[in-house]
Amino acid sequence: MLLLLGLCLGLPLFSESQEDARKWNDISEQVALRVPRQPRLLQRLKTKPLMAEFSVKSTIISRYAFTTVSCRMLNRASEDQDAEFQMQIPESAFITNFTMLIGDNVYQSEITEKEKKSANRIKEKRNKTTDDNEEKGTDVFRASLVIPSKDKAAFLLSYEELLQRRLGKYEHTISVRPQQLVGRLTVEVNILERSGLTSLEVLPLHNSRKRGSGKAEGDLGPPPSTVVNQNETFAKVIFKPTVVQQAKIAQNGILGDFIIRYDVKREQNIGDIQVLNGYFVHYFAPKNLPPLPKNVIFVLDISASMVGAKLQQTREALVTILNDLRPQDRFNIIGFSNRIKMWKDRLVPVTPENIRNGKLYMYHLSPTGGTDINGALQTAIRLLNNYVAQNDIEDRSVSLIIFLTDGKPTFGETSTPKILSNTKEAAGGQICIFTVGIGSDVDFKLLEKLSLENCGLTRRVLEEEEAGAQLIGFYDEIRTPLLSDIRIDYPPDVVEHATKTLFPNYFNGSEIVIAGKMVDRKFDQLHVEITASNSKKFVILKKDIPVDSQKLGNDVSTDPGSASDSGEDPNHIERLWSYLTVKELLSSWLQSNSEREKEQLRQKAQTLALNYHFLTPFTSMKLKKPGLHTGRLEDTHGMSAATGPETVVQSLRGADRQPGPALKKPYEPRIKISKTSVDGDPHFVVDFPLSKLTVCFNIDGEPGDILRLVSDHLDSGVTVNGELIGAPAPPNGHKKQRTYFRTITILINRPERSYLEITPNRVILDGGERLVLPCNQSVVVGSRGLEVSVSANANVTVTIQRTIAFVILVHLYKKPAPFQRNHLGFYIANSKGLSNNCHGLLGQFLNQDAKLIEAPAVYGKNLSHQPFPQTKETPEAILKVKGRRVPVVWKQRKIYNGQEQVDCWFDRNNAAKLIDGVYKDYLASHPFDTENTLGLSMSRRAETGSFHEESV
Repeated sequence: MLLLLGLCLGLPLFSESQEDARKWNDISEQVALRVPRQPRLLQRLKTKPLMAEFSVKSTIISRYAFTTVSCRMLNRASEDQDAEFQMQIPESAFITNFTMLIGDNVYQSEITEKEKKSANRIKEKRNKTTDDNEEKGTDVFRASLVIPSKDKAAFLLSYEELLQRRLGKYEHTISVRPQQLVGRLTVEVNILERSGLTSLEVLPLHNSRKRGSGKAEGDLGPPPSTVVNQNETFAKVIFKPTVVQQAKIAQNGILGDFIIRYDVKREQNIGDIQVLNGYFVHYFAPKNLPPLPKNVIFVLDISASMVGAKLQQTREALVTILNDLRPQDRFNIIGFSNRIKMWKDRLVPVTPENIRNGKLYMYHLSPTGGTDINGALQTAIRLLNNYVAQNDIEDRSVSLIIFLTDGKPTFGETSTPKILSNTKEAAGGQICIFTVGIGSDVDFKLLEKLSLENCGLTRRVLEEEEAGAQLIGFYDEIRTPLLSDIRIDYPPDVVEHATKTLFPNYFNGSEIVIAGKMVDRKFDQLHVEITASNSKKFVILKKDIPVDSQKLGNDVSTDPGSASDSGEDPNHIERLWSYLTVKELLSSWLQSNSEREKEQLRQKAQTLALNYHFLTPFTSMKLKKPGLHTGRLEDTHGMSAATGPETVVQSLRGADRQPGPALKKPYEPRIKISKTSVDGDPHFVVDFPLSKLTVCFNIDGEPGDILRLVSDHLDSGVTVNGELIGAPAPPNGHKKQRTYFRTITILINRPERSYLEITPNRVILDGGERLVLPCNQSVVVGSRGLEVSVSANANVTVTIQRTIAFVILVHLYKKPAPFQRNHLGFYIANSKGLSNNCHGLLGQFLNQDAKLIEAPAVYGKNLSHQPFPQTKETPEAILKVKGRRVPVVWKQRKIYNGQEQVDCWFDRNNAAKLIDGVYKDYLASHPFDTENTLGLSMSRRAETGSFHEESV
């Protein structure tokens, strides 16, 4: 991203005081005296203003970094001079503030809604590199102005970022490229990690493009003049080179990147969870787990543009990667140009012979022809899908594609939207695609979206000597998958607005980060539950985290807009939550193909970015009209962090948390299944919680019948239909045949139309894009208020707008008897979102009550809690439901996969008097039928008075 701020301000300026003039002149004389002869001569020849001070101050609190850059310039010439402030920032960072001072006038920035055309605003161009000294993975901020003769100017820039853990380390990078030697150059980094610091190191200055720049003497340790002070939880790093030391590193002032790496001590169970003022952050990075097997296909571009060093370096890197594969892995190699060349027609095991032959195959690939990206991806996905489908894989494994290209699609399918949709549909969420773009001509936006939509990552590799090392470094990040299908749950009555909680894979050395906002602050503990797959087992971790309600006394923000409207002091965890949320909204916007959804995502991201003053693709920055500056530079509104984070850090270091009191109430599970259900042959159970009565009945249907179970299409927009399958009756049974539910279809009409078709083997979700989920793998997907959670070979939970939830039990038989069939059971877990007009075989009872009005003496007085009486013949009782008298008998019935037994009042007459209408009224014409003629006719009869309640 290239950010340009062009200002030409020939305004009348206030003169500086004699004291300020003497101070600035002292600094400039110091530079002139200490600069070696040649740089001093060059400086006299150049017309650019003198940079008197360049200072960077970072405060990192729990991996979240606040950075402020300040720069002072002086025009000693007798005429006006152009000046430019330039700063490289990490591409993952958000700029939060920019302030410019010319003389005594202050130009303060503000973040506003993005407009198509706007004067004096920051213009944003993504994925463009125009400067030889720009580093990969960075954006460049530039501001230019005219400094009047004998006057001064200052720039202050603030940005924030969450440090990412890669290869077991966090890395904080600060660009030190003032473009000239500076009288006062300071970099100060303060790190506070309450869990404890480990492996802190300061790397040599890094500058991959060294035009005109040199290296420091002894370039193996920290840069000269670096001082590190550290204890168990806190570290202060200061880099303060003199002008002479700067000149020895680079006489043109392009020193390079100042890099700090560190890791933290971590709990090996649930992870590190921190709570502050109604917000929490959860860091999860387990280790010492057996690696998951990989099914990996390397897809290599061998088009004509790859000729020479690019293909040679890529081959050498892939040779190194092949040597790193584990014996339990499976692999294949595909070369593509306008033709697709497969090494093997299947995935092969990792053996010395296969590795050797794979290397030989790569070296025989010769560059020629065009670039068929779509064909190469489709071939790789088909190989992986075939391998998984045709092999009974006992171990859980991870399927990966590592895709390398240097260009754009030129052959076969060349439409970017079509390539993306083809890939997403074929991969089906089961294959992660990691893309590597080589060089400057690559379609990086296409690669980025391919990875985003298919649970992968993307990297840009520069065309230089270390391209092979960059490729190997990227592979090292994903070489060791430890967990798959990770789901992290928090109590919904405690946590709202959590960031992403579902992750397809976790790779060793990385980290999963979730942040969330609490419903309120009046609780003692936070319950956390993690489920994931590891090798041959399913991992479940649970823990209650004590929560302290104490507040933070100081503002760690570098930005005035971070303060909430309520006037409370903001905190780093709240800003981390907002940072992650905006990032996820931007990612979702990039992936979406729906204009309506994209607009909704854009508005959400823009609103949050404006609230927290983040400069994003949906916001812009403008400078306010100048105001008179009467105080120190650091007192400028919004730059409190420029004065130094010592008070903040001291406050945080002294705020050690004490464990809170024990949780008063046990944690309620996320989904609580009610008794209201239909399961088995099929046996219906209806729970009436007000009267504490449970009623059950059977329906003898025919194979192929489609029953309306829940019908609320006109109100909540939800319909549930179940299709029956037949089976022979057991020997000596009273039935001629058995029937079970083979398919459950759930149709949702709001907020957008979608449907689910569930069988014992798979779930089809169609909400605009068709998604097929196998029932033998645990997975959670969700969007637009609909969440589908599959627990492998056990159940499927469907949650709609958080107010309706259904649980479908999956009944599977390894060796079924002739009268057994794989089938489904349907349970209603939450019906709050269904209306009072809801109908269907189960739906008609959800908002009703029942009353036992006649019962034999053997049942006694407490009719709702009677054990089954020991009598030879079961006497009848009379139940009043919806105004009808229903003869019932006492019965016991097993539900929930036979794991629980309930006592119920059983209607022996096929529910003839219990349900509205007759059986055929509940037959749907097809699985997607949402008509409810019975419900309509019943309401009309009630309106005309032809339907009378039977008196007792």
